[in-house]
Amino acid sequence: MAMSWRLRSPLGSFLLLLFSCLFACKPCHSRRLICWQAIMNCQAEAECNYAYEHYSRACGPVLTGERRKCPSHCISSLVQLNLTKSGPALEDCSCARDAVCLNTKRAIEPCLPRTTSTGCTEARRQCERDQQCSSTMHDYLKHCGKLFSGAVCTNACRNVIANMRRIPKGQQLDTCLCDGTERAICEFVKASMKTLCFESPPEREESSGWVRRMDVDSEDDDDEPDLLDYYHEPESGGLALSGTLTLLLASTRVDTSGGRSGSRACGNGLCDGQGENGKITDDKN
Repeated sequence: MAMSWRLRSPLGSFLLLLFSCLFACKPCHSRRLICWQAIMNCQAEAECNYAYEHYSRACGPVLTGERRKCPSHCISSLVQLNLTKSGPALEDCSCARDAVCLNTKRAIEPCLPRTTSTGCTEARRQCERDQQCSSTMHDYLKHCGKLFSGAVCTNACRNVIANMRRIPKGQQLDTCLCDGTERAICEFVKASMKTLCFESPPEREESSGWVRRMDVDSEDDDDEPDLLDYYHEPESGGLALSGTLTLLLASTRVDTSGGRSGSRACGNGLCDGQGENGKITDDKN
C-alpha cells in the first residue's frame, strides 16, 4: 500500500512512517486509525509534534537499523510521546499491510516500555520492607560509597552486590527499570556499576571470585548498559550473577556539585557523606 502525503524532508517522511506502530499493547477503545492518519493528527498537536521530533532523533539509529539495541533516551522519548493527547492513538493504529510500517514495528519493539517489569522505585520499596534485604541495602551504601562518585568499585562492594543477588527481594533489583523522578540518577549509578564493578578487574589483594564473560556487545558501550553475565564462585560452587544489578539505584542520590570528594549516597531517608578511604561518616552539616 502506497502512502502519499506532504512531508518536510525525506528523512522526516521515513521517520514519520517508522513510528506508525510504536505501541501494540493496549486495546482499542475507539475506531482504529490508519497509522498515517494518527501521525498527521500528532503533527497537528504542538506537544505531540514536539515529542515526536524528539523521538525521531532519539530512536533514529534503531529505526534505521544502525543499532540493534535501544538506548535509554529512546525509551524515555516513547513514554513522553504516549503522554500527549494525540500520542495514544499511535498505540492502536493499523499498518494496513504496509511493508515499511510492519518492518518498523518489529524494529522498534525492543524499545517499547516493558510494563510487566517492576520499576526500581517499587523494587527498592519492597526491599526496604524486607529485613534481610534492607540490611544488605545499608551494606551497599556503606561499601559502595566510592562507586557513587565514579571513583572505584571495591571488592567489598562487589561482594555486597553478590549477596544482594542471593536475597529473594533483592533479585528483582536485577531486572527493575529505572523510573520516576530519580531515573537519571539511577541510570548514572547503573552505568558506573557496569564500568567500575564489572568491566574493571578485581583488586589483587582480595580474592572476590569474579570472572567476566567476554561476550559484551561493544557497540552499546556508550549507551545505557545492557545486562552482562558474570560469575561469583564461592567455595560451595558457582553462583551465576546475571546483570549489573540495578541494586537500589532508585534510592541512590548523587551530589555532583562538589566533585568526587563531595559525593553523597542517600537512601531509606538517610544521607551519609563519604569520608576518606571510602568510609561512611555522619554528615551533620
